[in-house]
Amino acid sequence: MDIRKYEVLLKVIDKGSFAAAANELGYTPSGVSQMMSALEEECGVNLLQRSNRGVQLSKQGQVIYPYILKTINMKEKLEEKFEEVKGYNTGKLRIVGFSSTTCSLILPIVQTFRHLHPKVEVEILEENSPKIMADWIQSEVADIAITTRSPYFECEWINLEKHPYVAVFSKDNPLALQEKITAEQLRHEDVMMYKSAHGYDFAAGKYLNQENIKTISNFTSNSNYIMLHMIEETNSICIVTKMLWDFNKPMHPGLVARPLIPALMTDIILAVKSFNDCSNVANAFIKCTKTYIKNKK
Repeated sequence: MDIRKYEVLLKVIDKGSFAAAANELGYTPSGVSQMMSALEEECGVNLLQRSNRGVQLSKQGQVIYPYILKTINMKEKLEEKFEEVKGYNTGKLRIVGFSSTTCSLILPIVQTFRHLHPKVEVEILEENSPKIMADWIQSEVADIAITTRSPYFECEWINLEKHPYVAVFSKDNPLALQEKITAEQLRHEDVMMYKSAHGYDFAAGKYLNQENIKTISNFTSNSNYIMLHMIEETNSICIVTKMLWDFNKPMHPGLVARPLIPALMTDIILAVKSFNDCSNVANAFIKCTKTYIKNKK
């Protein structure tokens, strides 16, 4: 019995499609489809059916579903007991992320993790370049990266959650009267963007190109925090993650944020060099992270 296939099955049911489940788990849609076909062949019954409402449990799948849930729950309890026996009491864990991701997401998870494993030494590294972060994971400078998804991460990763971007600008800007900002409106504004040593944020840069939004090219910074101050001084507009804005909002009472139309989203991922080669403390932190995200939702 391959428990992982049952876990993927639950994700397919939850998301209603192979593609959505694949995106959440870091697989390809064809990989998920093949896995489900293999599972149905092993079970000897059709567990899933497609309809205009997406992928759903078949009648046979509905009968088996409660037992699958019990199996998954038992696996999780067994893993907890293994942790107790192994005793994740010592070791060192190095986690890297953006400043905004670190303050909004990594720190709350680390607080829970340190309560469970107080003797583990935790070091949090801050880095603004996703390429450097990816290099640190490959070279084992860091054990885990929690960051936005980008092409630089060719290692192994899992999706944690989707997160929106917002347009940030002065309260004196006439756009502040609107609930949302369109891409068309941004084409007529001075858009100033954060830029690391390796270019714009991947998701934001792609959005700017797709929507034909021009940016101020001769005035930028590699710090999101400096960018917000620059917006206050120049009455420009910047696109940042809502996570970053929520953290900095109290320090910038003269600025406001509005959602974008069309919406701009990014995947927050947890990346490692290899899940199979993770240390005990890294595996414990990954589990702690999954629990935190699950409870957060």
